[in-house]
Amino acid sequence: SDIAVGAKPAPVDSYEELKNGVNNFAFDLYDALPKDSNCFYSPYSISSALSMLDQGAGGETKTELESTLGIKDLSIWNTEMQSYLNKDWSKQTYVNTANSIWMTTGKDWAANISDDFLLPAKTYYHGEIYEADFTDHADQVVKDVNNWVNEHTNQMIPSIMNELSTNTVMMLINAVYFEGKWQTPFTEGNTYDDTFHGTSGDSTVPMMHLYDERFSYADSGSIKGIVLPYDGDSVVMKVFLPSKEGDTITNLFDALSSDEKQALIDSLDNADSPEIETIQLPKFTDEQSINGLDDILNRLGIRSAYASADFSKIADGIAVSSVSHKAKVIVDENGTKAAAETDIIIKETAMMPPEETYNFIVDQPFVYVIEDQDTGMILFMGRVNDL
Repeated sequence: SDIAVGAKPAPVDSYEELKNGVNNFAFDLYDALPKDSNCFYSPYSISSALSMLDQGAGGETKTELESTLGIKDLSIWNTEMQSYLNKDWSKQTYVNTANSIWMTTGKDWAANISDDFLLPAKTYYHGEIYEADFTDHADQVVKDVNNWVNEHTNQMIPSIMNELSTNTVMMLINAVYFEGKWQTPFTEGNTYDDTFHGTSGDSTVPMMHLYDERFSYADSGSIKGIVLPYDGDSVVMKVFLPSKEGDTITNLFDALSSDEKQALIDSLDNADSPEIETIQLPKFTDEQSINGLDDILNRLGIRSAYASADFSKIADGIAVSSVSHKAKVIVDENGTKAAAETDIIIKETAMMPPEETYNFIVDQPFVYVIEDQDTGMILFMGRVNDL
């Protein structure tokens, strides 16, 4: 193989392939999630895990994975992913990504698994490879996996599994940790309790305030948005609310196509930066798991991976048993911390799964993305209906 492992790759000119794939996948997931509750997830994390799995796929399984993830050219995708993992971040704002592959010992793997699957996983995804006896040392494997996730999410996601189901032969795990300090922090003295008008009724929550500061702001007439930048790097939070009283963001945002959602998010990039008299943003923590992610992935087009799977570069007679995702976000006066993990469990037998004045008062349901403006990629996406 002509891949030089260890050499730091040159940064790519554009992250177009990765951005388009991850963001469209973000919107597909958003549309598939229940509308009546909060959601928070990392499309970047789920795409990373599934595209690492794609290195070992063939036939219809590969076609479905790539079509759902929006991979048009795998070698370009891999190169952009590799370059993103090598990005230099600032001390104040950074994204840490880790990938790992856990394999049981004594399994009859494909003859060329090292070159065909493990090498691309190591090279493009910085995949750490762990081998252990899943049968006799299952408890230790569970402990090691949970420790790995805990470490790589900075303790925000302390564990992901209680036991190893029988016939599990491999796990692919992605962990992402983001920390960003606001460029303009909120003063703690200006945080006080106020009402949040949630979908399920009013609640009293701590509200942070900023006064008379300039931020990029745009109003389409139906949806208005603001950019809250993090210090020292290209990552920003974009928050969206209805323009008119009586409208809800869920109805307005959901009605947009993926292209329109992306256009709305992009519209803030060249927006004016008026002085905003008052910004009010809830201080909040949200932790979510995607229930029924396998069903969602099935609906989005990843089907044969669970049944008549072709992972012949890894081993014969294996299929995806489950894909799980957990994410957590903490937003306070100083900034944002967010973490996510995605795990793919692979088992031996294939089974189907079951200058006027502007104000930006976030006192009702809102949609938000944490985006790397350098690449345009959505790292995290969420909606808060209730607090």
